Amino acid sequence: MTERTTLVCIGCPIGCPLQLEHEGTELREVSGAECNRGAKYARQEFTDPRRQLSTTVAIEGARWARLPVKLSTAMPKTRLHEAMRVIRELRVAAPVAMGDVLLHDLLGLPGVNVVASRSMPRR
Repeated sequence: MTERTTLVCIGCPIGCPLQLEHEGTELREVSGAECNRGAKYARQEFTDPRRQLSTTVAIEGARWARLPVKLSTAMPKTRLHEAMRVIRELRVAAPVAMGDVLLHDLLGLPGVNVVASRSMPRR
């Protein structure tokens, strides 16, 4: 039996309303996308939803107590809460340069690294 799911594309500022026709876990058709990014987003979101993550970690010996960080690549949406628990416990020491990898392969996911989003000199 064919089912229909709707999404709003986040691939660009247009925010196209997407309609996905599928049978169980098999995607049959994507419609409503005004650009190729929309169809690509719909397929990814349907088969393996991923999210990017930006947050802060504690830093010692710096002017500010928190250092902004981000993931080097998107990770499975289902593991975001688990990732946040690990990142919450992360502590780093100044100095840190923007782009420094603070934690490699978060949750054992190859290539998903926690990266400094700014430089933070020692106080």
